[in-house]
Amino acid sequence: MADKKTILIGGGGHARSIVEVMGRNRFDAYVALSPAPEGMSLPYAGNDTVASSALDPAETAIHIAIGYTSGGSLALRRKIIETYRNFTAVTLIAPSAVVTHSSTIGAGSAVMARAVVNRSATGDHCVINTGAIIDHDCRLGSNVFIGPGAVICGEVEIGDDVFIGAGTIIRNGISIASGTRIGMGSLVTATIDTPGLYLGSPAKKKTE
Repeated sequence: MADKKTILIGGGGHARSIVEVMGRNRFDAYVALSPAPEGMSLPYAGNDTVASSALDPAETAIHIAIGYTSGGSLALRRKIIETYRNFTAVTLIAPSAVVTHSSTIGAGSAVMARAVVNRSATGDHCVINTGAIIDHDCRLGSNVFIGPGAVICGEVEIGDDVFIGAGTIIRNGISIASGTRIGMGSLVTATIDTPGLYLGSPAKKKTE
């Protein structure tokens, strides 16, 4: 992206973590609804309405650093992804992360500090958060958010827009339906075919 400026989309806790881990020199400015109240070490480029119309996709690359909202919803992330779909999405891998040579990381994804991706593939705009482990032969869809310290055992298939909370363990060989949310510390031992919020050990669907 040497010929393009890189704009960070987001000004909250996840965005600040991205800057801390990846280095502020990776970015030229940030976009958020308003200037970050806790401060950012980057210039403020305005809100999404201003930025998406003022920035030229031919000259600008982006990384979406928006986390999840209440209940693990990734709807806001998906909306922002669509807003910036005409921009090149920058993939970020922390220096302390381990991504094996046969793994593939989708465009716009972030692999955070001490995370491990072993012979697996992620879709676009995924977050593999601090210390999370994606073991062998897993396949992740797009806009998947893996919380800190989660362990995804081998040969797991995860659909699009799936949230997996911190410290969750996913048993090997199962599948997770698109749109599923799994609460932190859960133990998933069986395939999830129906989207919803799952909690506990073993994880069960919660009535919402």
